[in-house]
Amino acid sequence: MLTDNKQINFNEFHEIRDWLIKNGYKGNKLNWKLMRRLSYTIKEYFNKNLLEHLTWQELNEFHAKSPLHFLVLEILKTR
Repeated sequence: MLTDNKQINFNEFHEIRDWLIKNGYKGNKLNWKLMRRLSYTIKEYFNKNLLEHLTWQELNEFHAKSPLHFLVLEILKTR
């Protein structure tokens, strides 16, 4: 779940990788480059405080434009 503190350390690549495996992502999609990209993407959204200003519906619409962004949203929902 989302917390009140938007400044979260997302350098925990193993946590993202575990989430991906649990949700059926396999093979070379789980390489280091993707883990780093996902981590930076999530951290960037938090640092810009986008979540403070968007409703869940708006956030869903925003993320729906990119598969990577949708994946990030799903990860955020499980925290």
